[in-house]
Amino acid sequence: MKKRTLQELSQEQEQLNSSYNDINSLQKQLYLSNQQRLQELNQKEELKQLYNNEVKKVEEEINLCFPVGKFCLNQLSQYPKEEKQPHTLSFINILQENAYYDVQKQKPKITLEAALMTCYGFEDHLLKPLVQSGVKLFIINDNDNNDKKLEIIENFNGHSNWMVIKPSKLSSLTFGGSFHPKIWILKFPKFIRIVIGSQNLHVGDWTVWSQAMWIQDFKIGNSELDEISKDFKVGLKEFLDHILPNSHKFEDLLKIKFNDYDFQNINIRMIASIPGRFTENQLYQYGVMRIQSVLNQELINNKFEIPKQISITYQTTSIGQLDNNYIEFFQQCCSGQQIKQPQKLQSKNKSISQMLINKQEDEKSTLKLIYPTSDYIQNQTKAGPEYANPLFLRKQQFENPKFPKNIFYKYQGSNYYFWHAGNIPHLKVIIITSLDEKIDDKTSIYIGSHNFSQAAWGKLEKNATQLFISNTELGVLYPPKKDSAKFKQQIIEQLSFKFPPDKYEKTDQPWISEVYYEQLI
Repeated sequence: MKKRTLQELSQEQEQLNSSYNDINSLQKQLYLSNQQRLQELNQKEELKQLYNNEVKKVEEEINLCFPVGKFCLNQLSQYPKEEKQPHTLSFINILQENAYYDVQKQKPKITLEAALMTCYGFEDHLLKPLVQSGVKLFIINDNDNNDKKLEIIENFNGHSNWMVIKPSKLSSLTFGGSFHPKIWILKFPKFIRIVIGSQNLHVGDWTVWSQAMWIQDFKIGNSELDEISKDFKVGLKEFLDHILPNSHKFEDLLKIKFNDYDFQNINIRMIASIPGRFTENQLYQYGVMRIQSVLNQELINNKFEIPKQISITYQTTSIGQLDNNYIEFFQQCCSGQQIKQPQKLQSKNKSISQMLINKQEDEKSTLKLIYPTSDYIQNQTKAGPEYANPLFLRKQQFENPKFPKNIFYKYQGSNYYFWHAGNIPHLKVIIITSLDEKIDDKTSIYIGSHNFSQAAWGKLEKNATQLFISNTELGVLYPPKKDSAKFKQQIIEQLSFKFPPDKYEKTDQPWISEVYYEQLI
């Protein structure tokens, strides 16, 4: 198959984006259709009632597009249009009230009023049609700002309704991490849509690279919330307040009142990382310690035993400094087991693994790290090595004798849908199961922005009493829950990669861009 160039992919995306500027009222079409039936049947009152019922039905379908959080993938250019699935959505569709319209044929009216989007990077070509349609756009980004001292760029690219905001509070040299979360708050007339996942705002993010997202709509209302929903609502507001400079509040930008929206039916737990050093009550609020706390709580609440044996399958697109001590710490947190905090260190060189709760003989954990091989990127992908820039692993890092090479497993297209073959990943997924890798009620699934690094998840300091995080990240966790196995199995089948994965063979090498380009010289 001929590889598409970036220009060809951009042109294809531009054709899709053209639907932004097409004005076509759904209600008007429905009205004219009913008027025609009125003349044919000559039953004015009966048809008037029919019209009202149909309008109400359409409005309900639009407003309740994601009444409960939904797992989704992005629609890649390589996917056949005739095989489109409900769990794959294009960039344009997510911005529609009804995300399942055929935007090219039906050309629905844009009702999106404002959008706040965080990202590691963005591309004007993707976003201009959105701004030109009249949507007020706020981008929070710390990577594409040429003037590092400029916090706010109003009238970005000459558009009065486009603002780029630097998360200045989080970019200090004290922590030196990346601003890496991907969350969208989309304001429609009667609800807001929240999207949390791995997606950035480049054309390639929506045409070439596979992404995973959690999406849910929240209507205006005020029902009694359970503890999980309250936790999400409070955590979301705290995160949004934290990433914005003091001069700009997300409620003011979007012209909403956060408490007016009904945050019910939450089926996930939010997992955030923010830069800092956290102790005491804050120790379990962020990063991998947040995962430990949530899993421990959910296992106990659902009357499950805390597992002694687990399998962790982690599909990542960037890999930081790793060693066996950190892997053991990460595994311990993903089991939900509590971290033991010794009162006194016997040695300054005491390792993290020695700080963990004492293991019994029958306790065992395995970690399988899914990352593409060099052969996969060079010879099996549709787009080829030129589009593999979301993948990051340093040559020096991998060649370090302490680096755990034995945990690598192949990234391959899913067996459930043939068109995933040869995709390039940008999604980040963690699947926590028993050792047999069976999906059941106790299974946990994470999706979001966290890659496998200490910067993203945090590392313990000061005798395991302090957690240090340098990145800003965000994701969601489907936790252990009774009667959740079927739902989680559906997510596993919808993923764009193979699970369980195949282990690297002796001749396999991970994709490292430095190595590839050195070979070309």
